[in-house]
Amino acid sequence: MIPALLLACTEYGFTDARWTDTYQQDRANEVDLLIVVDNSCSMVEEQDNLARNFDALLGRFVEAEVDWRIAVTTTDVEAERYRGRLQGGDDEVVLRGPSGEIDRVEYTRDWGFEDGISLGLSSDRTLATDNDVRGAWCRQGAFYGSEQGTPGEPNIVCGTGRVQRYVPTGPDTGPRAPTAADLLITELHPQSLEDDRRCEWIELTSRSPDTLQLGGLELSDRGRNHAVLPDFLLEPGGIVVIGRSTDACGAPVDIVLETGFSLNDDLRWIDAGMPDADELFAEAVSQGTLGIGIELGLEAARLTLEEPAYTDDNQAFLRDGARFALLFVSDEDDLSPLPVDSYLDRFMEVKGLAGYRDPSRVTVSAVVGDALPPAPGAPSCTSETGFGTYGERYLAAANRTGGLTASICAEDFAPIVSQLGLTLTGVSTRFELSRVPLLDTLEVRLYADTSEASFVRELLLDVDFTYDVEGNALVFTEDQAPPPSFWLSVSYNEAL
Repeated sequence: MIPALLLACTEYGFTDARWTDTYQQDRANEVDLLIVVDNSCSMVEEQDNLARNFDALLGRFVEAEVDWRIAVTTTDVEAERYRGRLQGGDDEVVLRGPSGEIDRVEYTRDWGFEDGISLGLSSDRTLATDNDVRGAWCRQGAFYGSEQGTPGEPNIVCGTGRVQRYVPTGPDTGPRAPTAADLLITELHPQSLEDDRRCEWIELTSRSPDTLQLGGLELSDRGRNHAVLPDFLLEPGGIVVIGRSTDACGAPVDIVLETGFSLNDDLRWIDAGMPDADELFAEAVSQGTLGIGIELGLEAARLTLEEPAYTDDNQAFLRDGARFALLFVSDEDDLSPLPVDSYLDRFMEVKGLAGYRDPSRVTVSAVVGDALPPAPGAPSCTSETGFGTYGERYLAAANRTGGLTASICAEDFAPIVSQLGLTLTGVSTRFELSRVPLLDTLEVRLYADTSEASFVRELLLDVDFTYDVEGNALVFTEDQAPPPSFWLSVSYNEAL
């Protein structure tokens, strides 16, 4: 029988040479996870692999009832848009045709998007270069349903409130494919009050006197988004709205792209309360491949904790009572200037005295080349899409903090991400016994709490768990580990 009151995680007593060890399964109530993604030119497949497997991570957090937050930065510390910045909220919309790039808009969280309100290009701006700067855009305040914007209608001239309409002149010699002077991205609606999956949209406006054939044009970003427009004839000077569904919160969508198209929200991190967390995660970790080829992951993580970025943007990400976890994903080793221990000390400082008293509150994990190469200069691992060099410094950081290590060359990141989730929740899969048992006398019982009435079931050797002779421990697989906060009662006779 499990004791009515357990005062410690492991206790035992002696009666007729029989021992009973009791354990309560751990749980981490709050976890703040910073993912540092290599955004150099060789990382597109690995970013996509990570993006596809968010559900495996989320599933572990849900099972353990963890209140989680996830933020992303990159290994590039040179470019201003990356250095010290959490990367949520930055995005770009790129429109390409047979002749090349037609238009591009790159926006950041500094543009100040508001939930349910679009930003539109001032209607007196008529060139593709005009929409590259925040000052050319302003709120489009007309209501459609519960949202605000002017989808399918001319925008206002920013600062005046009046509308300037484009009136094409000359004969219509179309239909034809558009070129760079013909189409402008004129309105963006990335943040819905209701549902981003339904209600995001962008608007294109023709600046041509010809009918334009939009079929085959490509919409993309630097990350994983890529969609091809279906056949659609746009009249001279016409406006077309491209959305994610026909039910776009009242926006008059002309072209629906159900896959391959989404817009980043103005977010610095993702948390457990966000209904579109899987999509937001996929966009956040898909950082593209335009970063500098010198990867400084540890330095990049440190810079998110330094001024001015920390106070201005990042401080609110880290909660006082949460575990701080860092995950580095790279096919190259870290080239940061300081010793590994200096970075670990800085990460620990963030948690204050609590971090030094309980070092497990800070962990580093690494998905890198994790196998010692057979010869100097040889790759650590290879895959169909490339190879990974030995991530010696990342591995050292992970090993010193008890974090997870895994291969960047793995075909499927789902097992890696699932194991990471298990590690971050604090769930134990190994329980060391106080004495060496006679295995045929083992009796392992699972309880929901400390009362006998909460008995769940008996666990069987070599079915529910195995016994590690060398470590004198019960070992569970990640799928069979006792649930968070549950109790194990392990009774046995000692092998004398």
